Amino acid sequence: MAATRQVQTSEDVYSAQGIKLLAKGATIDASTRDRLLVHKLQKPLEDCVQVVDGVVPELFGPLAEQLQEAHPLLRTLCAHQRAQPVAATLSSLRLSMQVQSLLTVYCNYQGDRLNHSVGVAMLALALARRLLPDQIDRHRQLALAGLLHDVGELYIDPSYLERGTTLQPEQWRHIVSHPVIGHRVLLDMPGAGPAVAEAVLNHHERLDGFGYPRGLVEEQVPLDGQILAVAEWLMALIESGSGALARASVASKLIPGEFSPSLLEAINAAARGSGELDAWLQSLQPLGQMSEEFERVRAALLRAGLLVDADLQVVQELVKRLRGEEEAEALVETT
Repeated sequence: MAATRQVQTSEDVYSAQGIKLLAKGATIDASTRDRLLVHKLQKPLEDCVQVVDGVVPELFGPLAEQLQEAHPLLRTLCAHQRAQPVAATLSSLRLSMQVQSLLTVYCNYQGDRLNHSVGVAMLALALARRLLPDQIDRHRQLALAGLLHDVGELYIDPSYLERGTTLQPEQWRHIVSHPVIGHRVLLDMPGAGPAVAEAVLNHHERLDGFGYPRGLVEEQVPLDGQILAVAEWLMALIESGSGALARASVASKLIPGEFSPSLLEAINAAARGSGELDAWLQSLQPLGQMSEEFERVRAALLRAGLLVDADLQVVQELVKRLRGEEEAEALVETT
C-alpha cells in the first residue's frame, strides 16, 4: 500500500519492553515495516497505522446504487418500505481510522475488491432488516462485518488465493484459517469489536456441519454469522453471472441444510416476485447436455469425501430432490 499511498503511524509505536520505536506521524514503508516486525509490539501494527486518503463511507453510497442498477437481486432484496435506502445507510457508517485503513488495504489487495465488499455489506444489511426488524445497531454491525468479512485473507500466502490454483490439504488449511485470523484482528480493534469479529468468524459455517473453521451445527451457528454467510454466498452468485436469484433458489433445494429456512425464504420470496426463476428454468440445457456440469458436482463430492468411489448414487439422490426420479436416473446414465 505504501507504494501507492501515504501510510503513517497514528500513534507512538512501542516494543513489548516499552522502547519507543516510532513516533506518531512517522512514514511507514516496506523497509520500516520489516524493521518493526523484528520486535514484539505492545499493540498490533494494524492498530497503530493509518492510510492517508483511504476508503471512506462516502464512496459506498454511489457504488451501492451502481450495483443495484446492475443486479436485480440486490435491487429486490434491498427494497424496504420503512427503512432508508441501503446506499444511504452505508454512506452514513462511521469507520474508525484503524478500520478505514485495514479496509483500504484489503480493497486494493490483488485487484479491486471494493465492489465485492460493498455488495456483501448490502446483502447483510438487507437480510438483517428482514430478520431483525428495528435492531438498528445490529444492522450496522452486520453491514460493517460485510465490508470486513475477508480481511483475514491479507495474512495468507497470496499464491494460495490465485484463481485456478490446486491446493493440497496442508495448503487448504491456510485458506480455512482466514475467518479465525479476521476474528483475531477485529476483536479488539477500535471501531470493530466482538460482535463484528464473531460474525466474521462464522461466515463460512453451515448448519449441516460442513462449514469451517469449526464445523458448527444447527443452533451453534449464531444468526449474525448465518446472515453474513448467506450474504457472501449470494454475492458470489451475482459475480458469477446472470440469474443469481434463480440459481440461489435452485441451489438451496439441491443442497438443503446449509442455511436456515427463514433466510432461504427471504431469498425465494424475492425470486418469486422477480419472475426470474421461471425464465432461468426454461433456459436450462437439455438433460443430455448437462453431463459435464454434474460431473463437476460428482468430482466436488469426491474431494469432500462425500463419495468413497466413482458411484453416482449420492448425486442421483440430490438430483431427485430437484428434478424428480425419472430425470435423475437419466442424468446419472448420461454422466
